[in-house]
Amino acid sequence: MADVELVDVPPRLKQGIDLADRGLTSDALSLFQGYLETHPDSALALSYTGMIQASLGAPVTEGLDLCVEALRQDPDEPLCYLNLAKAYMAQDDRYQCVRTIHRGMRLRSPHRQRLLDYYKTIGVRRKPILGFLSRDNPLNEFLGRLSWRLRMGGG
Repeated sequence: MADVELVDVPPRLKQGIDLADRGLTSDALSLFQGYLETHPDSALALSYTGMIQASLGAPVTEGLDLCVEALRQDPDEPLCYLNLAKAYMAQDDRYQCVRTIHRGMRLRSPHRQRLLDYYKTIGVRRKPILGFLSRDNPLNEFLGRLSWRLRMGGG
């Protein structure tokens, strides 16, 4: 995700975001916590701190609460929605994760692409072709695979 240009983000936060994107979560967490000491009103730093804490297995609500507070502070920042979605996924709450991504996708921002990229990685299932049959019905499975092949161009 580092290839998406981060605009309107202070250099120190960009550094932390890059560390988080590369999987260096403990380094990123230290950077964000240090940034929060000097900039306690930074919703983005709070959001990343919460997301990393949730993904590292902090107490269930601790990371989520930080992400929710960050979103309350800056409801127009797609990266706050992305981090809240990641925190929900870390807690195995796919429903809230997808809902949060959908809410964030309504915003116009260059960071919106990061939400879309994450959405593609979480594996959201499409609705069954025949809604009156169960998802596991062999006919639904066959038609689902067929429609997927047709969409992807591999008839």
